[in-house]
Amino acid sequence: MLSLTKKSEDQHGAESLWHTDFRNLERLPDTKVVRTTFFVNTASVAVTLALLLWTGYREYHIRTLDNQIDESQGQIDANIKQNREALRLSQVFAGEEKKLREAEDFVRAPITLSEFVELLGVTLPKEVSIEYADARLADIKNQVFILRGLVAGTRDQASGSASSYVDALRANPRLSSIFDPIVLEKLNPDGSTALLAFEISLKVKQGGKK
Repeated sequence: MLSLTKKSEDQHGAESLWHTDFRNLERLPDTKVVRTTFFVNTASVAVTLALLLWTGYREYHIRTLDNQIDESQGQIDANIKQNREALRLSQVFAGEEKKLREAEDFVRAPITLSEFVELLGVTLPKEVSIEYADARLADIKNQVFILRGLVAGTRDQASGSASSYVDALRANPRLSSIFDPIVLEKLNPDGSTALLAFEISLKVKQGGKK
């Protein structure tokens, strides 16, 4: 009796420990206190918010830079207008200053143009004609009067007449007191006529009489 009872109890215990597991673990509910999906969703929301904040900051930074660029471009445009106006006024001033200096040089000239023309008329021989007269007074240290004209006669006669005319200019007391040297610079045949074309320079003396 004892042996049979022990055997039957052992068999009953062995049968109770063995059974088939029909559970579907994937479909069973999550019974943990804090579910895994909570952490996943929280991380996703945090990443999304971070990306939104970063994007917003980038947009704000870009907009700020655009505003700064627009302000700088406006200042540049305004400065360009002012600079152009300043350059225009500077050119006008330079032109007026040049005119003023020319007027001052003309006033400081050792001889007036009217007196110079009168002296040319006194010294001019009949075979010589003056076609051009120029007073270059801009350089106070190198003031020069230029005469250009034609000489009639044969080449030898015209050459002699031109030289004689230069000697006459040098011999004039008034001209010799103002100009030195008086030089025959050019004497060439004139292409349009059978005459000789000449050029005479009369350089103003430094410290000469006015």
